[in-house]
Amino acid sequence: MAFLALNGIPVPVTEGRRRQVSIGTDSRAFSGAYRLGRRAVRQEWEFKTPPLPADEVLALRGLVAGDGHTLAFEGDLFSSRGLGPGTSAGLVYQGARYGRGLNLSVGASASWPVQLGARWTTLHHVYSVAAGGWLHAINRSDGKRWSQGTPSESAGGLSVSSGVLTLTGAINASSFDDVAALPFVVPDAWVPHLVGWHTARPWSALPFLMATGDFAITEAKVLGEVRDGEFVEFSHHGTRVVGERLEFTLREV
Repeated sequence: MAFLALNGIPVPVTEGRRRQVSIGTDSRAFSGAYRLGRRAVRQEWEFKTPPLPADEVLALRGLVAGDGHTLAFEGDLFSSRGLGPGTSAGLVYQGARYGRGLNLSVGASASWPVQLGARWTTLHHVYSVAAGGWLHAINRSDGKRWSQGTPSESAGGLSVSSGVLTLTGAINASSFDDVAALPFVVPDAWVPHLVGWHTARPWSALPFLMATGDFAITEAKVLGEVRDGEFVEFSHHGTRVVGERLEFTLREV
């Protein structure tokens, strides 16, 4: 098990510290007696990464910050950040990959103005009639696609244009579930971890993340914040490159 993983993606760290945060204020009475005002305790963790190449730094910044939207379709079509669909012709139904999902008739579509920008990655589940089950699909802005973790030509009924994410029903694929729209390009090395995590459980409701690993006894629901970055020169695959060492904080919620 990795020392730290966020939504199943191992995060390399070289240093870390834990801080306990008390909710409530302690005080003293006029008599001098100590009054315990603490009502709850939460944890915060601060980490530093080793030097990382630029593309991985960009992805890690977005991951830690919880950037993006999650569409769980649990009762409505709003994203985890409260963004509603721009257009929709689908129905939410029970019995999808994780509870409820979205069903679209052939040729019908639903879209969300998630403003993904020029660099993005999407994850989603689509029901394949031919396969007789749910398939996990990853699409990336550079044109790379994966189905069940294997390079594929199929986008699984998902497209992105001018920052707008669209799901379109097809004869073989008209049911969708648990869509994650990430405004950064995930490295190829992350793909097996994404597939392993997302086929076992739903993606977290962004910006919240699930932190797992040896750094804590149990998994923790956290909010992340990237703080400082230090530019350093280091050897990467035998070549001297300029990368960045990140410092970030995870706060238990």
